Amino acid sequence: MIGGVSKSVEETFGVGSSTAQVFTVVVIMLSLYLLLQVFQVATGSAKLRRKRGNATLILGQCRAGKTTLFFRLRDREEVQSVSSLNPHRDSFPIKIGESEEQSLGPLEVIDFPGHLRYRSRALEMVKEARCIVYLVDSEDKPRLKDVAEHLYELFTNQDVLELHTPILLACNKCDLSAARSEKSIVDEIEREMEQMRVSRAATLEGQDQADSYLGIDGEKFKLMEHSPCPIQTCRISVKQAQFEPLYDFLQQHFS
Repeated sequence: MIGGVSKSVEETFGVGSSTAQVFTVVVIMLSLYLLLQVFQVATGSAKLRRKRGNATLILGQCRAGKTTLFFRLRDREEVQSVSSLNPHRDSFPIKIGESEEQSLGPLEVIDFPGHLRYRSRALEMVKEARCIVYLVDSEDKPRLKDVAEHLYELFTNQDVLELHTPILLACNKCDLSAARSEKSIVDEIEREMEQMRVSRAATLEGQDQADSYLGIDGEKFKLMEHSPCPIQTCRISVKQAQFEPLYDFLQQHFS
């Protein structure tokens, strides 16, 4: 084949056989290189076109109010619940106004247990989520370190990175007098994540850190600025059914 092409080049351009052969080989190599580039772009685009799932995934620590929120949204009434070891999963319309017409869905909602031993399984659920509602107990300052650790795992999760899964950080129990402000909760989470970022960077020094390092080198971690996926924060009260910011968030992603 190369010989035939080389002969054609030789006759067309009036060059010697050696020059024609070199020219032919160069053209073939360039053609193969271009085909390889096209293939890489095509496969890369396919990866970028990965679509998020259709579920609302509720995550958070134990006793943050996840299961109560699930039943509040589904049954529109307060349900006494305890820490669950099993996920709750159901599809139902979510009423966001006074009339029946003011509703979303039916939406698939997943309430996943907050126990540490199930955390890896929770990360596996990310690919099924259209968005994540992460509940934080506004009263429980000691658990904010666990919240920061879990968020760090989410922010460096490959599915979250590729799908840019939106997260609503919902500070629950805002109706209680001991509830901390939204700003103080975010500040504390940022401090904890900055400490983790520094310690993990030291551990991973000299290794490929691309998927494990958050933020910008030389700058302190800021949740809203350095999150690898869209993130919002708000205050809600599951007990008092004060869900307006949550409804707004769901409307953004399901309307």
